[in-house]
Amino acid sequence: MKKEKIKPSKKKILTYYLILAACLLVASAVTVGVVFGVKKPDGTIEKPPVNNPDDNNPDNPDDDKPDKPVDSTTSYVFIVPVKDVNLTQANVFCYDKTLDRYAVHKGMDFAAEAGTQVLAAVDGTIESIFKNDQLYGAVIKIKHDNGVATVYKFIEPAETLKVGDKVSRGDVIATVAKATGAENKEGDHLHFEVYENGTQIDPDEKLNIIDK
Repeated sequence: MKKEKIKPSKKKILTYYLILAACLLVASAVTVGVVFGVKKPDGTIEKPPVNNPDDNNPDNPDDDKPDKPVDSTTSYVFIVPVKDVNLTQANVFCYDKTLDRYAVHKGMDFAAEAGTQVLAAVDGTIESIFKNDQLYGAVIKIKHDNGVATVYKFIEPAETLKVGDKVSRGDVIATVAKATGAENKEGDHLHFEVYENGTQIDPDEKLNIIDK
């Protein structure tokens, strides 16, 4: 005697499809969470870690090296060569009171009383010292890295300073002298110049103290 096949009811078929659909939805949610991250209770998304194929590689010599700190400082930053910044003349075309004419003022003038300390603007080596210049009184020239040189005029060089000395940024190299020579009507001041590869440039390219 043949057994009759019992066909599932429509209700059971619908239940099977609902269970299958629920399983698919759960699987999709898990996949999305793994690939794109998991949403935390506070609403932020936590990304899964990304494995670098070089991580934990015994053949990678960088594995045992500590993280290098980020150096946010530099020893090659210029400072104004006098402590109290009182800029009286920039590197511009202007009227020269001493010579009674208009001309380009090559350098920057910082007003300061005679005897005020003059500082090295940046690390370097003393290249020359002139003590009896008829136009500029005394002059010091310092050679720096990258083809840069600084010049300090209308000064009294430090007695112990000599050509070839290494100086650091902020070292006292001289004092401001009494106004004399080519800029005597400007009053006591330091005249400061900067050269790059032998060409005189605006010192503010290094100092950056003038609002542009």
